[in-house]
Amino acid sequence: MKAAIIDLGSNSFRLLLGTYIDGQWHNEPKRLWTTRLGNRDAHGYLTEESIQKGLDALRDIKEAVQAYGAEKVIGLATSAVREAPNGEEFMKEAVKVCPMEGRILTGEEEAYYGFRGAVGDYLGDEKHYALIDVGGGSTELALGDIHEVYWRWSYPVGAVRLQAIAEEGPQAVWEETRFLWDPMPIAGPFGEYIGIGGTITTLAAIHLKLHAYNPMKVQGHRLTREAIEGMVMELRYMTAEERSHVPGLPAGRADIIVAGAEIVTSFMDAYDIGYLVVSDRDGMEGMQAELVANKHV
Repeated sequence: MKAAIIDLGSNSFRLLLGTYIDGQWHNEPKRLWTTRLGNRDAHGYLTEESIQKGLDALRDIKEAVQAYGAEKVIGLATSAVREAPNGEEFMKEAVKVCPMEGRILTGEEEAYYGFRGAVGDYLGDEKHYALIDVGGGSTELALGDIHEVYWRWSYPVGAVRLQAIAEEGPQAVWEETRFLWDPMPIAGPFGEYIGIGGTITTLAAIHLKLHAYNPMKVQGHRLTREAIEGMVMELRYMTAEERSHVPGLPAGRADIIVAGAEIVTSFMDAYDIGYLVVSDRDGMEGMQAELVANKHV
C-alpha cells in the first residue's frame, strides 16, 4: 500500500511518501514547505498570510500525493492549528484543498507519535528512553520502553513562538524556560535521550557541515551540550547574510534557529544531559507504525 503522511507544523509543512511492502516501509525523501503557520496575530488567530501560505503548500502537496498514487493520506496538525481559535476552520479548508484524513493532534498525541517514530529502533534492549521534540510552536517530551509510552508532556515553547524573546539577548530563552520542565519519572534502566524536530536536525546538519541535508548522516548523530552552545554563540551574532552561508542551515530556519537551540540547551541543563542522539525519524514514521499496528496496510 502507498501512503502519504502530511505534517502541518508551526514552521513548515512536510510530506512523507512511502510504500509498505513485505513488512516494511520504503520511503521517499521527505519534502518541506516553509509556511510559518505559527506566526499568529495578537489574539492567537492564524493570519491570512500564513493561511494562504499553508493552503498554497497543500496545493503542491496534493499534486505530489496524486503523482505518487497514495491510497491513504493523513494530515497531522500540531500546535499552531490546535491553539488557534480559527484552527478548525483552517483544517476544513485544508482538507478541501488537499483531500486527506485531517487530524488535529493534542500535545500528548504529538509526543506519542514522535516517540514511536524515533525510538522504535532502539527498543529491543528493554531499556527506557526519553524523547524531546522541539517544534515551531511547542516542545514535546516522552518516556517509554518496549512495552509502552508511559509519560508524555507538551510545553508551549517553540522556535517560532520564542523567536522574539531570543532576540532580546543571551539567556533570555533560558530565563523564560528554566523553571518549565517537569521531573521525568524514568521507570527503569535508562538508554538515551533522543532528539527530533527541525531545530535539532538542523543543528546536526550544521555540526556536520552538510551542504545538502542527508538524513542518513543526521540519523544517530550525537550533539553535545558544548557543541550546541558553541553553535548558538556563533549564530547569535551573525548577520542574516552570514547565516545564509552556514552549511546545513536552510533559509526557512535561519531566523529561528537560535531560539530553538536555546530551548534545547535549557532542556539539557534542566536534566543534566551531556548529549542528545539525533533522529531524522519522527512522528511521521510514528504514524506509519500506527497504520501497520492497526492493520491499515
